[in-house]
Amino acid sequence: MRLVDLEPRWVGYGGEDVTHNGEPVPRRERVALSFLCPCGKGERVTLMLRNPPDGGPNPIPELPAWERSGEDFASMSLTPSIQRRDPGGCQWHGFLTDGVFRSC
Repeated sequence: MRLVDLEPRWVGYGGEDVTHNGEPVPRRERVALSFLCPCGKGERVTLMLRNPPDGGPNPIPELPAWERSGEDFASMSLTPSIQRRDPGGCQWHGFLTDGVFRSC
């Protein structure tokens, strides 16, 4: 399954009325990645990035984040693996490498 086939979107964070630990958070774009889960149930997954494309840090460092390589959805890789643990729902586990999902 290819990332480009799972409706990928960049996700922004921050802006007016957004604070973190009581401090205002400036608006940033492309700090997370969202896509339909490869399990096929139609659930959307959102992952924070340790190294967003804008060159800044992960805006919420206490949340899990993935290391990104590749500049577009067709070539993107993420590490470590992605493991969903939704109670009563999806338990998909796998890797995104060179724009392709592979289940474990």
